[in-house]
Amino acid sequence: MDPLQILAFAAAAAAIASAGMRTTPPLRMAGMLAAVLVAAYGVVAGPAWLALAAGLALAAHAWRLLEARAMVERLANAEAPQPTALFALARQERCPADTVLFRKDETGDAMFLIVEGWVELVEIGKRLGPGQILGEVAMVVPSHKRSLTAKTVTPVTLARMTKRDMELTALQNPAFGFAMLRLVSRRLSDDVARLEAELARTKKD
Repeated sequence: MDPLQILAFAAAAAAIASAGMRTTPPLRMAGMLAAVLVAAYGVVAGPAWLALAAGLALAAHAWRLLEARAMVERLANAEAPQPTALFALARQERCPADTVLFRKDETGDAMFLIVEGWVELVEIGKRLGPGQILGEVAMVVPSHKRSLTAKTVTPVTLARMTKRDMELTALQNPAFGFAMLRLVSRRLSDDVARLEAELARTKKD
């Protein structure tokens, strides 16, 4: 086997290896190695466009790798983008006042960002307004059951994200997954605090 064949097989092996990798940094590094080998093959054996294409692929992989590392640093510094930013392309819908968005114990298949108007969480009498998210807990708990009933207080505009959309977004943008984890953790922590307060009041009575 001559050196050119070895180079070609090595490039193919690196490309195949990158396809089987689950995490981003090793995938990008394997892709970069494949691009370097292909570029070398293009320089030695031609055609020139092959070397150029491989060079562009190498630059793209390097850029994405730097982006991934920068994202990890932002996460470490608690500077991840808020989940609200990911609703930019979500489908919006209008609902009149007194509309029940979902009921307690129903199976949840979507979460919502309030764009305009106000929504009440009926069982606890809490109101949520523009910029706040509701329904996210049912997206991640095993039962996917709603913990509260949500009803519009005023006409509202909502951005709707289905469970499937959320999963795909989290896969494509890990920062979104981390931000959602923080959001759900805070919401569950608030629920625990509320239940503890109610239990304390019950004991006093």
